[in-house]
Amino acid sequence: MNEQQRQYFDNLHIQAGDLIAEPLEEHMSTCECCGGISRQVSGYLHLKDAGTLASYFMQWTPGAPLATHPANFDLIVGPWGEDEEEGPLSRCAVALIHFQGENGPAVMVIDAQQRPAATGLAKIIAERSDVIGTPFANSVFAMYDAALLQDHRLSQFLR
Repeated sequence: MNEQQRQYFDNLHIQAGDLIAEPLEEHMSTCECCGGISRQVSGYLHLKDAGTLASYFMQWTPGAPLATHPANFDLIVGPWGEDEEEGPLSRCAVALIHFQGENGPAVMVIDAQQRPAATGLAKIIAERSDVIGTPFANSVFAMYDAALLQDHRLSQFLR
């Protein structure tokens, strides 16, 4: 991520309450690592007083323990729809995992290079170091919170 891109994403200053989640598609597939049924849901996150800020994708294997089989949450942050001038050139892929930590469920940013969301929807592919310790991290976690709180398909991750 170059300095101009970093400034743009650092200046978002998004709170979960600023966002409205729009649930979209849902797919089932076979998990590559365990052979179980994997579920993927997607949606958009809209700013209340503006356009679409991001799309999200969450993939997990229902019934598999998060301690050994974490859920993946991918964000594509940037302009969508009519606000989209440069499309993927101005979007950033960010990846998180939802896992079972020592003290309960936890979430952390990971490198997005190996995630499916990094294929064509965004030119900027965030590494963990591009997000953690920056103002952008607060916005990323706010987007994650908004999706989990508002998309009923993800409610199991709030327990």
